[in-house]
Amino acid sequence: MKSDKIRRGIVSRHAGTTGDSIGLGRMSRLRDVELPGSARKSRRGEVLTPAMQAHRKRMVRILSWVFTLTTLAVIGGFMMVWLRLHKNTTPSVTAGYTEAQVRIVSQFDAPSEAVALDLVKQALANRDPEKVGNFFRLGSVSPADSVAFIVASETQDGAVERYDWLSSMDVDGLPLEGVLVTYADKSPPNERLAFLTPDAKGIWKVDFEAFARTHQSSWKDFMDRRENQMRGRVFVAKDYYFNGVFQNDSSWICFAISSPEAKELLLNDPHQLLGYCKTGSPQALAMEQIFVGGAQINRATIEIRRVDGSDSRQFEITRVLAQDWVLPDKPLDEKFH
Repeated sequence: MKSDKIRRGIVSRHAGTTGDSIGLGRMSRLRDVELPGSARKSRRGEVLTPAMQAHRKRMVRILSWVFTLTTLAVIGGFMMVWLRLHKNTTPSVTAGYTEAQVRIVSQFDAPSEAVALDLVKQALANRDPEKVGNFFRLGSVSPADSVAFIVASETQDGAVERYDWLSSMDVDGLPLEGVLVTYADKSPPNERLAFLTPDAKGIWKVDFEAFARTHQSSWKDFMDRRENQMRGRVFVAKDYYFNGVFQNDSSWICFAISSPEAKELLLNDPHQLLGYCKTGSPQALAMEQIFVGGAQINRATIEIRRVDGSDSRQFEITRVLAQDWVLPDKPLDEKFH
């Protein structure tokens, strides 16, 4: 007698030769098996022709693209907002300047372009300490030190490539004429601003401390913790980082601070500091005035100090002296007392 296995094998071979249907195993359990050119039934029983199937596939593809593009647009919108708040920016020394600035009414006529450019060229070419006063308003800097700075700047900044007249840069009640000095030997090139202001007799001179961007103490000493407070001419931008002793965003207003000597105002730049003003304080009101024009980065002259418990880059802004690098007769924050 043949075994069951042999008997099953014979049956299978006969089935293949007599026209009987062959068992398809697992394939027989698949639903909606489609042959090319055939119609299929939907789950509701409707017959889908090849044209209908192609249309449905096109609709699926279109909806998929719409969904993808909408998702990308939403993500892009969030990214634009985030970048606007945390923008990595290399500020120009002309930050905040617009050619449409309103001329402050002054009893003294402003110098022409030719006169302004010639004055700045003579000031930077002079090497005689006795003649420095003819071109610069020195402030707290001695004539000898001002000449030494100009000589040193030729090594530090490079040779002067060009002078660009900026005309009116009036701010905070001060009539100012601006000349942008660009140096050629660096990449990107260094720039300095020569602010011309009139004295009591109407004689226009370059503000040396604004041109040299002097600090009360060196930026390096302050960053190295050799000093606990500093007065400096800096770039400022609005920021939104609240942590530690400055974690209450309803009590503090935050600003990013960078020295023009550090070149970059970047979110993760180790030279960038964070300055905080008490909400509603004269300093906060003065800082808000600096941004009235809508510029994201501005020049300012401020004083900052370290606060116990804050991290190494967090400071309190204790004074806002000017909304630019030229000091007015009255500090800016005193107007809000």
